[in-house]
Amino acid sequence: MRNFLISSVILLAVLILHGAPCVVVSGDTPGEKSAAAMLREYLGKLTKGTYEVSVNGVTPVIFRIMISPELADKPDAWSVKSRDRVVTLAGNNARGTVYAVSHLLEDFCGVFFFSPYEEFVPENDILTLGTLDASGQPYFIYRHIYRGSTRKNDKGRFAALRMLNNDNTGGILPEYGGSYAFGPPRFVHTMWSYVPEKEYFADHPEYFALVNGVRRPGRESQLCFSNADLPQIIYDRLVRYIAQGDRSAAARNIPRPLLYDISINDNGNFCRCEACAALIEKHGNSGALLYLLNAVAAKLKVSHPEIRITTLAYAFTADAPEDIVPADNIIIRLCPMMNQASSILSEDNTKFREQLLAWSKICSNLFIWDYAETYIKGGSGMPFASELYYADRYRFYADHKVKGVMWEHPFEPEADMYELKFYLETKLLEDPYADVTALTDRFMQAYYGAAAAEILNARKALDASRIRSNAYIRFMSPPEEFQFSTVEELRIIQSCFDRAERAVAQDALLLSRVRRARRGIDRICVFRALPPVLRRSEESFDFDRQLASAAMARLKESWIPWLERYHLKDELIAAARHEMSQYEMVLSGEVRSAERFAGVLHYDFTAVRFQNHDLKAISLVSDPESEAGYAAKIIVSADPQMYDPPFVMGFRDRGAKTTTNVKLETFPQEKGYHWYKLGTYTLPRTADIFLSRSWRVKLHLSNFPEKRPLEFWVSIKFTGPLFRSGDTAENAIYIDRIIGVVQQ
Repeated sequence: MRNFLISSVILLAVLILHGAPCVVVSGDTPGEKSAAAMLREYLGKLTKGTYEVSVNGVTPVIFRIMISPELADKPDAWSVKSRDRVVTLAGNNARGTVYAVSHLLEDFCGVFFFSPYEEFVPENDILTLGTLDASGQPYFIYRHIYRGSTRKNDKGRFAALRMLNNDNTGGILPEYGGSYAFGPPRFVHTMWSYVPEKEYFADHPEYFALVNGVRRPGRESQLCFSNADLPQIIYDRLVRYIAQGDRSAAARNIPRPLLYDISINDNGNFCRCEACAALIEKHGNSGALLYLLNAVAAKLKVSHPEIRITTLAYAFTADAPEDIVPADNIIIRLCPMMNQASSILSEDNTKFREQLLAWSKICSNLFIWDYAETYIKGGSGMPFASELYYADRYRFYADHKVKGVMWEHPFEPEADMYELKFYLETKLLEDPYADVTALTDRFMQAYYGAAAAEILNARKALDASRIRSNAYIRFMSPPEEFQFSTVEELRIIQSCFDRAERAVAQDALLLSRVRRARRGIDRICVFRALPPVLRRSEESFDFDRQLASAAMARLKESWIPWLERYHLKDELIAAARHEMSQYEMVLSGEVRSAERFAGVLHYDFTAVRFQNHDLKAISLVSDPESEAGYAAKIIVSADPQMYDPPFVMGFRDRGAKTTTNVKLETFPQEKGYHWYKLGTYTLPRTADIFLSRSWRVKLHLSNFPEKRPLEFWVSIKFTGPLFRSGDTAENAIYIDRIIGVVQQ
């Protein structure tokens, strides 16, 4: 009490000296100073620049920001308390002081941090607050939403205001409390870096995985987990990485990294040597990995007891091991291979639940690497109402010993309902038992105003159609897997959005947000109008041209303006324009079936479904010579090294990392399109048909439902003197469709 009275007298003297309605004082750490600067900034906004503040009827007011010894044993804890005219915003650390400011502003002042680009700050003649007495501590010790290259580089300010302690594998600078960060070489798929191919393969091929009887080095393979030399080699390089991480942190004046990743490379080529096979037989694939890493962790615990190794339970290591447990300085990051669109408690997700339960029984440090997006080109931004099941997901994590969660949630400019999902993700990272319905309603009312209720109705209708169709949305779902709504269901969803738009028609900002929320459904409606995939002849297919045309008009009006805010806007706008041009071309014409395959059961993939990774050289163009009416045109001169003859196309099994090429070195001298046989394949889980030596145009086939073999044909037209003698046309390659004939 005596210390409080003394400090209050000192602060009152400060207040009188400044002659201000309120004063903000702080400790000297970068985080405390930054928290104080942010509070001053928002107090100015809240009071229209007057800084007139009343707390429980008392004015003027002193805001004191400090790292509190009373919170010393509570990592990232915060508190907001008022006593007389003093409001103390305290944290366990510098990050906690930022959290305290955020909670004061959001919980008591009505401020909303919607996104790095949008916020709401109510204005007051006098900011009037009641007695303040709140405190908290984030539930999960690791709270990270990986936003990718499209995030705003704000030194981690927005992430810290949303109570995250990592932002893109670091990113939160000391002024916003710093990050719970990874050291070098990177935060995932690092195994190849610890035993570099160039250093070791020539003399020690036995360090690398034996696959199909051959030792395979590099990042497209794995290590030999049973090799007795590797624990010391990996440990020695880890120590060098730790020293490198410490030096870099000191030079940048940021907290030293405490996490170092040693995880499998992103492929399934694990070692099949006799010793590894015996380990796998005894312990499972994840057990073989832990056999190697536990030996490294034992050495690390002696030299660097504060450092943690992270590794992945992913792909072939997702199942928990038998008769072996992770060392207590190893963090397991379990990656959910699940239906993102449904509850973690659903039958769809039984396998992942069982994996998590098994790991939770043996693992003292269990993190989740979660997914909120889909990574197939064209799939990102397609709608699925996963937010309706976040409560189940987080509570299951919390109930089963999960200590940290990272959401892989990039592609912010196009991602489905990004603002709401991000808000819920951050709130539930702080408190997984929070009332999600209340949080959702609060956000929706603040962000969408009078349109909120109808947008929620649309999301529930979307999810009802997903349930009815038993759709399964994974983190590698292509656009085709989002076609689970019938035309009538799409009409119902769009009618909800029609009412939402009418409710805010006079407010340009709210209307732009509704259009943003509607964009995924609009893209679905247009995509639905694209030509059918499975056909025998000119049979009709299920779409509504009027619905698609209205959706197209909205996309043309609202998509580009929304992208103007992002630092990669030129790239984003070019991609959006390309997609819209594809849709417009298809909607404006009629696609004829391939005459050669009339009456034959086949899959018909027209060029509008191709992925284009080279917008400079490749475009979708109208072509009356094509039965489809349009084609992917490759301008050879845009990149002769990639597109000059010979022409190479092929089939790629991405899981097995195998490729079959078809090389065309002679070309028909007759004009027009010609059919070329690619080969017969039974589709694996992930495959591509690439249509140039550059692989920049391809048909992606992910989780394709057809299990029968398909005989693939490609329709191509070559023009110009490079391909046809005496042809004066531009050197170009036109590819209008791929046909997969079902082999009965």
